Amino acid sequence: MVSEYMVNDRINDSREENWRPKYHFTAPAGWMNDPNGLIYFKGWYHLFYQYNPKHCDWASMHWGHAVSKDMIQWKDLQIALRPDQDYDDDPEGGCFSGSAVEKDGVLYLFYTASKNRDGKLYQTQCLATSKDGVHFEKYAGNPVIPERPEGALEPFRDPKVFAAAGKWYMVVGGSVEGEDPRGDGRVFLYESENLYDWRHKGEILESNGKLGTMIECPDLFEIDGKWILTCSPMNHPEYNKALYCVGDMDFESGCYTIEKLGNLDVGFDYYAPQSFLDAEGKRVTIAWQNGWLWMPWCENWGPTGQENWRGAFSVPRTVSLSEDQNVKLYPVRELWPLEYEPQEYCDYEVTTQRQYLHPADGKSFQMELFIDIEKVTSRYLEIGVLGKGEKATVVEVDLLQKIVSIDKSRSDRYGRGRMNCPVEIQDGKLKLLILVDCSIVEVYVDGGRYCITSNVYPKIEQTECWIDVPYKQAKIDKMKIASMKRFWESEG
Repeated sequence: MVSEYMVNDRINDSREENWRPKYHFTAPAGWMNDPNGLIYFKGWYHLFYQYNPKHCDWASMHWGHAVSKDMIQWKDLQIALRPDQDYDDDPEGGCFSGSAVEKDGVLYLFYTASKNRDGKLYQTQCLATSKDGVHFEKYAGNPVIPERPEGALEPFRDPKVFAAAGKWYMVVGGSVEGEDPRGDGRVFLYESENLYDWRHKGEILESNGKLGTMIECPDLFEIDGKWILTCSPMNHPEYNKALYCVGDMDFESGCYTIEKLGNLDVGFDYYAPQSFLDAEGKRVTIAWQNGWLWMPWCENWGPTGQENWRGAFSVPRTVSLSEDQNVKLYPVRELWPLEYEPQEYCDYEVTTQRQYLHPADGKSFQMELFIDIEKVTSRYLEIGVLGKGEKATVVEVDLLQKIVSIDKSRSDRYGRGRMNCPVEIQDGKLKLLILVDCSIVEVYVDGGRYCITSNVYPKIEQTECWIDVPYKQAKIDKMKIASMKRFWESEG
């Protein structure tokens, strides 16, 4: 069973690492991108991920594998899927992204097999199964979906499978010809009664020039009677990297009616989110905290290859739906036991003189702030993290324009810019949660109604945290700052 195959190399790894996060998941070594196959199976949370174990660049995709009892403290397992069949063995392809479901005590993994032959891209949907959650056998009849839908272009990938209305359904991302020569994004719907034989039902999302040229990593799930469709569009006109739709789904007709569109996270680095149900039936999502080089702000993937790893995941976030139909994401409660040495303040006075805060670990901590805007006479409030002198990543609150920003212009030399998030301030109160983890900054506004995520790569001496206003003053009702433990050293 799972416990017989634990790999604990990280616990004994004494190498000095400046950028590897302490409480965000990373692969033991090599390249990692999209989360795959997230599921609670036989008492364990299973996290699979796109993985190149040989080096820190994207190539020849495998499925890495880790398990957890709480979604926070992960244990590495052996590789789950390798590109070892004619339909998936390719240095520029492999076992691409997918999902997992359980049926009759068996774990079913669905993935895209990708290969290039004679200048053509072949992407098909395939299946592997396991009874113990560790050893996987690819289906002899693969691929279970050997052809893309009529009229679809070659990119056809990332199957997400789920049960609804007494049947099994699959959403797959793709593209068709459009005004843009790169294509027009689509999400295709398939139906099955046995997980092996699939029928194309239609298209439930059409870009029509507005949502991007190709749709990756679609997901479809129900919350409070509404069906939420999430995906990562390529080349979105407004650079949305993690789109959500709220609407109604008619599975009999295969028709999805969209009532609202939104952005799961407006930061630089949040892509390919995938959701699953936790042990209590709550919806949780995890995303890849990075981006692709076709994104205008993404110059490279930073310097972490120097430490023999590349790619991190967001902390698991609980998904909820607000009364006005906005999707909200907020860290799962299982994260908070990692806190230590909390410092709490009430009626904290902020002035133009920079005030330094001193978490026990200046590279890995969390901050909560509760602000009554009537007690703030300055237009701006600034919080600097991972700083040293004038170097810092700055979280800025513009109370006049109602914008919360992450400003990386003074962070490092690997990726510069500023990402602004317009917000609504409810009843004159503003709540901020800021997660800092070595090379990651996440900001949650209003309990997760707005999220901003970014990677930064500070020098080793950048550990300062400070707060100030450019002029006048501010008073913060409550503020808490607590350091966070390294997750793989927190077993107990």
